[in-house]
Amino acid sequence: MFKTYIIPVITFSLAIALLPGCNKLVEIDPPLNEMSSERVFKSDNTAKSTLSGLYSLLSQSQAQVIQLTLFPALGSDELELLPASVTYEDVRNNTMQATSSNASGFFNDLYASVYRANSIIEGLQKYTGTSAAVKKQLTGEAKFIRAYCYFYLVNLFGKVPLVLETDVTKTAYLPRTSVDSVYDQIIKDLTDAKDSLPADYSASSGNRTNANKYAATALLARAYLYTGNYTAAESNATEVINATSLYSLIPAASMGTGVFIKNSAEAILQFMPYLNATNSYTAEGATFVTTTSQYSLRTTYVNAFEAGDLRRLKWINEVTLNGVVNYQPYKYKYRTNALAVAAGVTEYPMVLRLAEQYLIRAEARANTDNSTGALADLKVIRNRAGLAESTTTDKAALLLEIEKERQTELFCELGHRWFDLKRTGRSDAVIGAIKTTWNSTDALYPIPQTARDANPNLSQNDGYN
Repeated sequence: MFKTYIIPVITFSLAIALLPGCNKLVEIDPPLNEMSSERVFKSDNTAKSTLSGLYSLLSQSQAQVIQLTLFPALGSDELELLPASVTYEDVRNNTMQATSSNASGFFNDLYASVYRANSIIEGLQKYTGTSAAVKKQLTGEAKFIRAYCYFYLVNLFGKVPLVLETDVTKTAYLPRTSVDSVYDQIIKDLTDAKDSLPADYSASSGNRTNANKYAATALLARAYLYTGNYTAAESNATEVINATSLYSLIPAASMGTGVFIKNSAEAILQFMPYLNATNSYTAEGATFVTTTSQYSLRTTYVNAFEAGDLRRLKWINEVTLNGVVNYQPYKYKYRTNALAVAAGVTEYPMVLRLAEQYLIRAEARANTDNSTGALADLKVIRNRAGLAESTTTDKAALLLEIEKERQTELFCELGHRWFDLKRTGRSDAVIGAIKTTWNSTDALYPIPQTARDANPNLSQNDGYN
């Protein structure tokens, strides 16, 4: 079982090339002293090492490693908890409280990466020694990571403090910022990143583990979709889809084992494996593909797949454990490094992938009354899954079909289902129908009490004491 932990305060060490982290929003180390900061940014190599530290901090945090997938899946209609666990019952039942470590873990982990990104952006601007080309690239990647973190913060917690600098005298008591303003910053950061980053993966030696232009474009398409700018969502998704020299959907024949592997043609961005860069398995595999029954896709969720859907066949592992049928999410196949190595397969955690871009564009087109274009995008995803194309032209019905395709394509991937139900206003209808513990206010997590104790200007979300 992966356990929640709080990122400790990290002081600078050139040996490991890490910038300051934080354990709570308002309890962080002071900004780097002048001498150590100058040393960090005096050359391209040392500056690049700070970015590696940022990727490591985010990709190895429990929020990113498993909780962004597990908790929203338990909270929505995706996963059931088997057997009952005191640790995660509040997540499954949507009864999380402000004092819960399950809420504070997200808050702490994501803000730790925000502060690290801010440190890099400030250092690159303040100190000389880094070449113009490297400064541009590293700033772009740091802004991408900051936008990525804020995307999840704003979707999990709603209004959050918008921290864009490291000076604690200015950030310690920031109030929460409106959702619209946070999204404005996300879009600004991603637009800057898109203009600054290379279109290939040369910065990561060909591995798809660093954000490039298309990673920024893909997340920008999602941000525009969530904020209702459908024209911009369609445009950005199209840019990614048209980058055919880099990206293509894995064919149906190999989608069971080919989508979630290292440097998959469908991968726009992946992170390094959990714990060790040489590992060949993922935390998702270790969590879901178990020999003891822990989590199962709900029967109602499994029944949403149409007959003949290859995703049901290839991405769900049906096993009976202790007399109980368990529908294991099976996108990642290996629960230990030894099993992955024995199979000769390296799986990397998927962060952004091409299939989502088709679904973003389909939804954007449906919302702008381009049903022909929306159906064409749905056809691509459905045909890969072995299903016939849709012929629906009614706008409301088409949007529900797109939601269903997102449900069956993106299940147990970094909170998509939870966020889809929330942003379309369908949480009450869908989750409320299966959980007597559901309240409308559960669509947002509580602001952690530890953060509110440290910062009296932080208000609480509705529904929490």
